[in-house]
Amino acid sequence: MKKFLMSGILAGIAIFVVWLVMGMIISMIWPYNILELGGMRAAADPMMMLFFLHPFVFGFAMAFVYPYVAGSLKGEYMDKGKMFGLLMWLVAGIPSAFVVFTSMNYPIGFTINSVVGSFIYMLIAGIAIAWANK
Repeated sequence: MKKFLMSGILAGIAIFVVWLVMGMIISMIWPYNILELGGMRAAADPMMMLFFLHPFVFGFAMAFVYPYVAGSLKGEYMDKGKMFGLLMWLVAGIPSAFVVFTSMNYPIGFTINSVVGSFIYMLIAGIAIAWANK
């Protein structure tokens, strides 16, 4: 339980930081404001606070899955973490970005952030989880 909690928190922090930084960098190149996209709640809506829990929900979900696949991953924790992050990106990041790209008229910056940002934060979260479980 301790490893799970530590893994989830570390992964959530890593995802949150990378998510914010990548969002800022990509929106400087391909401008968009996520709070102005169709279907988003107003920024003043109290439910929007839950939007910022997304990184921790993802981090804990990844921390839950990791023990089930860790035995199949080879190498030291860095190699295992990178492979785990890549697998999670392929399973969750790419399909999510594909659905949004094909079904919503969102700016290209949002889609690029969905693909590139999730790739980077899932790799880092995977490494954090593997480190916490070594």
